[in-house]
Amino acid sequence: MEIKQLVYFLEAYKMQSFTEAAKNCIITTQGLHVSISRLEAELGCKLFFRTETGLHLTSAGEYLLPKAMEIIKLRNETMDHFLQKEEKDSSVTVFFIRGTVEKLALPSIADFRVRYPDSEVFFKVDQDIKCMQAVLDGNADFAICSGPVQFRELSAKLLFSKNNVLVINKNHPLSKKESVSVADLKDVDLALPRENVSIRNTFLQLCRKNGFDPKFTENDEPRTAFNCAEMGLQAGIVNEISAKKLLKDALNTTIIPFSEPEMRWDVFLVKKKDAPLSKAARAYESCLRKVIVT
Repeated sequence: MEIKQLVYFLEAYKMQSFTEAAKNCIITTQGLHVSISRLEAELGCKLFFRTETGLHLTSAGEYLLPKAMEIIKLRNETMDHFLQKEEKDSSVTVFFIRGTVEKLALPSIADFRVRYPDSEVFFKVDQDIKCMQAVLDGNADFAICSGPVQFRELSAKLLFSKNNVLVINKNHPLSKKESVSVADLKDVDLALPRENVSIRNTFLQLCRKNGFDPKFTENDEPRTAFNCAEMGLQAGIVNEISAKKLLKDALNTTIIPFSEPEMRWDVFLVKKKDAPLSKAARAYESCLRKVIVT
């Protein structure tokens, strides 16, 4: 029995849906279902049954529920005991990229400040390469940025993976495709992020591999990319989280995922290899990972 299995079990109970629980846990529905199935196999019983109104606990699930809650509570209290002994002036600095602030930065920082009121966390939003450079230069304990992470001095652990999407006007011929390849964009006017954003460099490499140089201007703001697409001026490349948020206000714009795996939006926790972390930094990393899991 693993802690993450109990976390998935509790989230499925809370949401009454494997699909919704998987979204909250940033895992595939299949992955969550497999994890719970393995827990059921280990316990030798079913924990859920399904009706028209959603998932419900079996008698075995009802027995496990308070036990699982208590285990997670004890886990958190144990982590607090060993990590809360911070000096009053301790702090941690983290750099985030756009698209991760609402999902990762704000909830993890709020949790950290409640758990460790004598410590402080400072954060800044910047581009991928600048976030990595801040860690290399010792100006940040961590960076949350998209890959690939190419600095040998840095270690990178995958936090989650989403799509980068093409943002394009609904009247453009490509808007009818379920997915697009880099080769499809040979003759498309594009707005690309600046050179310190990883996906720009990956995209340009793939364009050259396909035998062309794309037509583009530089733009760092997802909202501007949407405005250009809305007016039919340019298409843009935006991460899926930001794109879905902005799509709600768009009338003439659609988003399409890329078919190439290299165009995925893989977000990593980056830190310096072999560099000792302060207690505050280790405490914040624990809060950040809790946001990812739960």
